[in-house]
Amino acid sequence: MAAVRILHLHSSFNPGGQETRTVRLMNHFGTQAEHTVLSAVPDAFGAADLIDKRVKVSFPRDAAPSLSGIPGMGRYRQLAIYMKKFHLILSYNWGAMDGVMARTLLGQAMGLPPLIHHEDGFNHDEIERLKWQRNWFRTIALQRAQGLVVPSKTLEAIARTVWHQPLEKISRFPNGIDTDHFNRRPQRGAFPGFRQRDGEIVVGTIAGLRTVKNLPRLVRAVAAAGPTIRLAVFGGRPERGPFF
Repeated sequence: MAAVRILHLHSSFNPGGQETRTVRLMNHFGTQAEHTVLSAVPDAFGAADLIDKRVKVSFPRDAAPSLSGIPGMGRYRQLAIYMKKFHLILSYNWGAMDGVMARTLLGQAMGLPPLIHHEDGFNHDEIERLKWQRNWFRTIALQRAQGLVVPSKTLEAIARTVWHQPLEKISRFPNGIDTDHFNRRPQRGAFPGFRQRDGEIVVGTIAGLRTVKNLPRLVRAVAAAGPTIRLAVFGGRPERGPFF
């Protein structure tokens, strides 16, 4: 049986919650699928290092149409033509929405494969309030998507009431941690430079150092809790400077 050809449209493919989840699924399906990954942010392919060597995956970069740029039928047609060679399209977050719009506008006429969109949250520019232009764009672009995947009840409610998506199209898969997997003695040296002191309480977090994570609030909370509590942050780029 021939492998399923899947096109992934990402805002960025640098390591994050959504990207690492995608990689785990790639690794799980192994040789049953062939993957092509596009990123709206040029050269943002850091999560590629996490993909198993047996998985067939390509990163065409400039050889594929760009996911970013001024919306227009010319760009959408280029994206649609590129989509025709695949069996399934998976899109992720706002940065991939031009691909979703291209598939909605041209999918029926060009016989394009089904598309499932994933929304995992919002960047810092929509923390206070969602942008009406993006709400309007999503409402139209998602009309002919075969599915919409969200991780929370909040995003499910936004999808239904703000983007006007029918409940039967939405699938909610809550994020979670397999706590049994971590119920073991920690590996020595797993957190370089960290050693727990006698009598101290350690608050740990694993998070990308991005504004949207609001890590300064956690820093302030731990600092106010007293000298016996220490904060350990496991995360990196791109905004290390403002936090440390």
